[in-house]
Amino acid sequence: MGKATQKQRDKIVEQFLPRVKYYAGKYSFGLPPGLSYDDLVSAGVVGLLEAAERYDSEKNASLSTFADFRIRGAIIDEVRSMQWASKDARKKLDDVRQTYASMEKELSRHVLDEEVAERLNLTLDDLYKTLSTANTLNMLNIEDIAVNAEGEALDILECVAKEDDRDVIEELNLKELATVLGESINELPEKERLVLTLYYYEELTMKEIGKVLDVSESRVCQLHGKALLKLRSKVESFRS
Repeated sequence: MGKATQKQRDKIVEQFLPRVKYYAGKYSFGLPPGLSYDDLVSAGVVGLLEAAERYDSEKNASLSTFADFRIRGAIIDEVRSMQWASKDARKKLDDVRQTYASMEKELSRHVLDEEVAERLNLTLDDLYKTLSTANTLNMLNIEDIAVNAEGEALDILECVAKEDDRDVIEELNLKELATVLGESINELPEKERLVLTLYYYEELTMKEIGKVLDVSESRVCQLHGKALLKLRSKVESFRS
């Protein structure tokens, strides 16, 4: 079986439309001005139609994997195209990242948000607002963090999956990067590690994770942003 027929394409669209809505909802938290959930749904539908048009069972991965990849990629591209943060916001976020990294190295322990806020002369509320922007500035996911010298990306799922399920990593020659990222995830405080696992591996939304952890949706966003900053610091240290 080669290229999908029109009937098969229609079936693909019908089958995966719920996934479009799922990813739109998953990535709609903390969107920049001018971008809405409906915009993400529209982008996802475009990605789904592209998947339906291009899917070739003889060349592509499984239909589910191929469609998910196209949908998710189209939605993330839509957010990237609306990149909104100023240089000042990026600098503030980088200052926060470096402060977490330097203080944890200095004190040899996980540091409290209050300690970081005090070191940066910020209110705790300002720190949390900055952490929340990390979700958009880091493109909503961790793939951009885990890219090797050849530009090959490592999926977060491979780092929170079981140790005996690493074939993809071996194929991509990303074993060392995977080890560093996996160890870094394991070293995160329990709540941050759990947020990553629930968000990327169990595919829960920020709101659903909040219910599991009994915290607000905005707090989950902050924990996710803080975890991304810490992992970026670890990976950059590994590369240098």
